[in-house]
Amino acid sequence: MGQLIGTLVGMITAFVICFIVLTFGSLMPEALIPASVVGDFLSRPDLELRFAIVGTVLYPSALGGQSLAALLGMGAGNSTVLMFLAWGTGGLVAGLLARGLIQGILAAVFSAIFGAVLIWLLIFFVQTTDVSALFGTASMLILQAAFEGCIYPGIAAVIGGILGGAITRQR
Repeated sequence: MGQLIGTLVGMITAFVICFIVLTFGSLMPEALIPASVVGDFLSRPDLELRFAIVGTVLYPSALGGQSLAALLGMGAGNSTVLMFLAWGTGGLVAGLLARGLIQGILAAVFSAIFGAVLIWLLIFFVQTTDVSALFGTASMLILQAAFEGCIYPGIAAVIGGILGGAITRQR
């Protein structure tokens, strides 16, 4: 039960940290998040588009393939310090709630993967309302970009999960 709760709370933590930092992005240093990404985020009135931009920050392209930002035409195309900060903290929270080293690592990794699936669905439904196209070519390209973007968040989340799981493990 702790691993499931850790997975959900770790993912929510990463998204909330990113959303809050982007909301107050004009006050943040340029090294944390580029001003162009903050401008994209603050210029969008719709909450769905703002969460899509959060997804581009949290799931950058790692293998040189097409990123979520390139598919959307907005957001962060490469990894930022904010992504590592958000997923490291999310992994830490997931590990703390999982209460074990292996469980903390798994909760952290699954939180990054579960978040990628949710971002895939969000971006898909932002682009179209046709549910029958969910397993079409365009949708699968979005899913591929989200899963390729899971590499760096997974690494950051595992480091946080190791720390959180080691802190709360049974002795």
